[in-house]
Amino acid sequence: MHITLNDHLQLLTAETTVSTLLQQQQLPTEGLAVAINNTVLAKRLWPEYQLQPDDNVQLFQIVTGG
Repeated sequence: MHITLNDHLQLLTAETTVSTLLQQQQLPTEGLAVAINNTVLAKRLWPEYQLQPDDNVQLFQIVTGG
């Protein structure tokens, strides 16, 4: 199955969750936000949310400051 991850086409195995995708990409999850098809997905849903063919996944690093 193909998805778009931060504007790059990715080939995934079927039944890939958001958590699995992040592990495969070796990304730290601390301070990370995930939007799927322009909707932010709550972190508690990452382990169960199954990615679908042609999903558009955007990853954002949350930055704080003042």
